[in-house]
Amino acid sequence: MSITWKQFERYWYIFALGVTIASLPFSKLGLSIGQMMLAGGWIVERFEVKKFKSSLAGLTGWQVATQILPVSAWLLLKGIGDGFRQFSRNKAALIFSSIFLIHILGLIFTTDFGYAVKDLRTKFPILLLPLILSTSAPFEKNGFYRFMLLFVLAVLVRSVFNSWLIVTHQYIDIRDVSHNVSHIIFSLLLALSIYSLIFFLLKRNLFPAWQKGLMMLVLVWLFVYIVISQSFTGLSIFLITLLILIPVLIFKTRNQWLRTILVISILILVSTLFLSLRSVVRDYYHVNPVDLTKLEKCTSRGNPYIHNLYSSQTENGNRLWIYIQWDEMRSAWNKRSRISFDSLNKKNETIAYTVVRYMTSKGWRKDADAVEKLAPGEIDAIEKGTANYIFMKEFSLRGRIYEFLWGFDNYRETGNPTGSTLMQRLEFWKASIGIIRDNWLTGVGTGDMNLAFGAQYEKIHTRLAPDQRWRSHNQFLSIFIGFGILGLLWFLGAIFYPPVMLHRFDDYFFMIFLIISVLSMLTDDTIESQTGVSFFAIFYTLFLFTRKEKEVIFSREIK
Repeated sequence: MSITWKQFERYWYIFALGVTIASLPFSKLGLSIGQMMLAGGWIVERFEVKKFKSSLAGLTGWQVATQILPVSAWLLLKGIGDGFRQFSRNKAALIFSSIFLIHILGLIFTTDFGYAVKDLRTKFPILLLPLILSTSAPFEKNGFYRFMLLFVLAVLVRSVFNSWLIVTHQYIDIRDVSHNVSHIIFSLLLALSIYSLIFFLLKRNLFPAWQKGLMMLVLVWLFVYIVISQSFTGLSIFLITLLILIPVLIFKTRNQWLRTILVISILILVSTLFLSLRSVVRDYYHVNPVDLTKLEKCTSRGNPYIHNLYSSQTENGNRLWIYIQWDEMRSAWNKRSRISFDSLNKKNETIAYTVVRYMTSKGWRKDADAVEKLAPGEIDAIEKGTANYIFMKEFSLRGRIYEFLWGFDNYRETGNPTGSTLMQRLEFWKASIGIIRDNWLTGVGTGDMNLAFGAQYEKIHTRLAPDQRWRSHNQFLSIFIGFGILGLLWFLGAIFYPPVMLHRFDDYFFMIFLIISVLSMLTDDTIESQTGVSFFAIFYTLFLFTRKEKEVIFSREIK
């Protein structure tokens, strides 16, 4: 079947956008290729072939050879200029893409231009994708739905592959199972996929029953994957988004029965979350009674135990620093493991400390007898940095909560936040606030973030390990640090004003995406990585600028 050049350009655009979206859970290279394809197609689409032919018409062979390059260059530049002029007329897209302009202006205060150039290259999708997508023909509903189904399919395939890696134990830290895509970004992809499927299931007359049945299976699987991968971030984002969405739906719907069901649902959800969390916290802080006046003094092999009666640290309710025999543990461990007792585990943490925590979690004494009781799988787990036998259990979100509570208690007792994601974030934010206090007006510039954090950590005498002294892990703080108070206000305006202009705050897909993105920005530098900034730019642009119709949340209900 023959197609016209215009049809080919459209097919190229759709294919390139599909490659970009499908690459999000898999490949940074795929993201780069997809975006280069989009850029190339956008330029070619604006190249006026008729003018090119007419400009060379009537010329001799030699004249054509001398004129073909300047004519081509002129038409290419003209096409690009026309595209930018078209882009400049879309005020909402222009405002959003101005986030990239903030980073350009931040060069004024930069001293590390090497890092600044790298940062600009990472943020380039914020300019490129709005430019291309907002100046291309918008999609009908069915075309948009196909992109979202492609996205869900890509996330599904990645989740199945990750599950295979988890089941076959091909990972050190389960949070790194996605390899080149951070677990936090993959959690955002999971949440958006889940809410997209929920929409398709609720949307009437859109898909036949058998297709909705498949979608229900995929939806159930994605929830199963969240549990298998112990994605506390994914579950938290889903639940918090739901807690924000339900009141909106209660306000929007006019159906009294539906409103009643939603009110009851949110009460049940909040109560269940509260009671479950309270139960886990209560179990964690329960201390098994021990008569500290009657502790045995020696091991079964006659060596003296060390008992620290002043430490209140526990693991699964068992006191951590009693019944310690270091020499016995060292000798027994070195016979069973290829990693020395005095070395570091695969998480770069002291393995002796991991051994003590693990055996305490089981209620064992810390001596040679206990080390010899460890199963081969437990030795392997300790080498990987598993410090509690609960963490070995698959489907254990309780273990993740225990990790948070352990980190809090360890920080409270030792002042060292290393090893706890929650406590490390508090240290990151503490350093961030210190930098902001000294640079609140102009910020430190596009390229000087790392230099500023390095100096600030030294200034506050942090106990963070040198390889854990990272940046804010809060996108709003990062923008404030880089560009000052005016840059932060500009950033907020560039995100929230375009949907006001286009009346899209009642659009289901955009609202879900915005909630998920803002939640992620509170605990992560979402747009500081290629995958994160691509996720943000692709879907912000796709939901806001490329659809002819929006999906109104309960004009009365999803129809």
